[in-house]
Amino acid sequence: MKKYLIKTLIFLLACFAVVTFVLLKYGGYVDYFYVKFTTPKAKSLVIGDSRSMQGIQPSVMNEMLPDEAYALPVFNYSFTIAQASMGPLYNKSIFKKLDMGSANNGLFVISVTPWMFGSDKNNDNSKGEFREENSPPHNMHFVDMNPNYEYLLKNLQYFHFRTMFRQSAEMHEDGWLEEKNLPDSEAVFKAWKEGQAKIFDNMTNEYVVSDIRLQSFHELIGKLQEHGEVVLVRMPIDSDFIEKEHAFYPNFDRDMEKAAQKYKVPYFNFNKQPAVNRFKTYDGHHLDKTGGQDFTKILCDSILAYKKQI
Repeated sequence: MKKYLIKTLIFLLACFAVVTFVLLKYGGYVDYFYVKFTTPKAKSLVIGDSRSMQGIQPSVMNEMLPDEAYALPVFNYSFTIAQASMGPLYNKSIFKKLDMGSANNGLFVISVTPWMFGSDKNNDNSKGEFREENSPPHNMHFVDMNPNYEYLLKNLQYFHFRTMFRQSAEMHEDGWLEEKNLPDSEAVFKAWKEGQAKIFDNMTNEYVVSDIRLQSFHELIGKLQEHGEVVLVRMPIDSDFIEKEHAFYPNFDRDMEKAAQKYKVPYFNFNKQPAVNRFKTYDGHHLDKTGGQDFTKILCDSILAYKKQI
């Protein structure tokens, strides 16, 4: 019996060591969120869904923005639309990741989309019912622990260990997701875009615009302003996707502009600018690496130009 227990303990310790090694060396490949919970708390953040997670590159921001004006480096705390809906849950996690004790000249770029204000028709937000409740980052207590075993225990379903070998996408330590598996032909691009269009159509049928989420968005802006400057951004997407978003939330831009005016922050809507067609996507609404670099540079130029005016 004693030998059995010793062998079992050795086996468990070996498994623990292997898992720890994989998390430390390949965490950014096997899970697209894991790294976000292993990095230190940040003083400046990018907030949003998968568009900003892939399309706004902190490394470019850190290079272009003056460190005497903002608390750098910037960390990208964006997720996918399944997790990154505006609301009290996302707000709570954002302030866990924010270095509250020393953040007083931070920069907070909030990438907004109409879908981030949509709630499942079966959920009553006023009763605290949110579809994202049991997913990361909302189910995480520790957001800056490396290795993070809490994430492993609670979110094992998000791990894809085969990607450790394929490495088709990488979550960088600054929170930027680099998608390396890009369409190799116009036909593939068209198929991927059609797939995204179906997702948009499904959300239009299943979601309604939530006043609770809009209220939480306002609360987020107000509280972040206690720690620095807030910038609202609507990232560029293909025109037919804009039409779908308008059909879902016709007053979206008006509501974003009202929020910007109320809190005296800029709202950069890149879908109203001629430059929108210059940014390269790989499926109609996610910028690829090159498109993300170009967009982030122009975003930084816009932030700096606005700062000079105030």
